[in-house]
Amino acid sequence: MYTDLDKLSNQVTDLIDQGEFAEAEAVCQQLMEQYPEQIDGLHRFAELYETQGERHKAADYYRRAANFAILDGGFDKRTVESFQQKAESLAG
Repeated sequence: MYTDLDKLSNQVTDLIDQGEFAEAEAVCQQLMEQYPEQIDGLHRFAELYETQGERHKAADYYRRAANFAILDGGFDKRTVESFQQKAESLAG
């Protein structure tokens, strides 16, 4: 069963796939405001900026997602490393 958080988060992915970047950014902002205790907003912003070719912004959000995951403690090491590797490859 999908929660409202899941629906919003998945909506960003759909909007990115459709090239609706302004709308995707608005939903990312909504995620950040409504669910600041969740990683989704950071992760989706990273994906959005990566898709748009905004490498430095994407790297920043991947780093922020990695830090969130570390501090939250509910994420496995592979998830944290994945975000960190994405950030490094985009910042390079």
